[in-house]
Amino acid sequence: MSTDSGRVWGGMTPTEREQRRREQFLAAGLEVFGERGWAASTVLDVCREARLSQRYFYEQFASREALFLAVVDRAAEQIEAVVRAAAVAPGRSPQERAAGVLTALAEHFTADPRTVRVTLVESLATPQFRARRARLVEAFGALAARLMVGLSADPSTVDRRSLELSALVISGGIAEALIASATGRAPASAAELVGHLTALYTAAAAMAAR
Repeated sequence: MSTDSGRVWGGMTPTEREQRRREQFLAAGLEVFGERGWAASTVLDVCREARLSQRYFYEQFASREALFLAVVDRAAEQIEAVVRAAAVAPGRSPQERAAGVLTALAEHFTADPRTVRVTLVESLATPQFRARRARLVEAFGALAARLMVGLSADPSTVDRRSLELSALVISGGIAEALIASATGRAPASAAELVGHLTALYTAAAAMAAR
């Protein structure tokens, strides 16, 4: 028994049990929102999926909206981890690094289309959700800009404004391609998309050269 955590039950402290329940709700939220969509989902649906009571839900989240945003934030954290791991892979040229990051992202989204639906489709449902979605797309744009700088023949001569504009436009296209792929309308294979995007990033870097 821990004096600061309360009674240990089932080998877990109250804090550990609370964290486990939160993880259960996050997983259930991804499943419910990703499969049914925001409008067709209820707190009761999430609780049934998590196999936990509504009492435990409201101990963790103030509302269904709060859970949705937490699910989006968790997805963003996972995407960031995927990018970080791919970006630091050793022994790669700038082109290989860009392709590696894009491939890792494509594999991540392909492995779980629910993430695409929640972060890019259902996140259009309310103004608050759209603001969070906009930040996520901006993060994609910032990543694209960093990759483009690495693809430039001379990064010191890059026009950053031009680069950021290209990154924003291309990131919007990436979002649409991901949505199409998640809904069974993939415009091309993942390998084709990665190759095309790498070429676009390289061209944008050349166009931004001063």
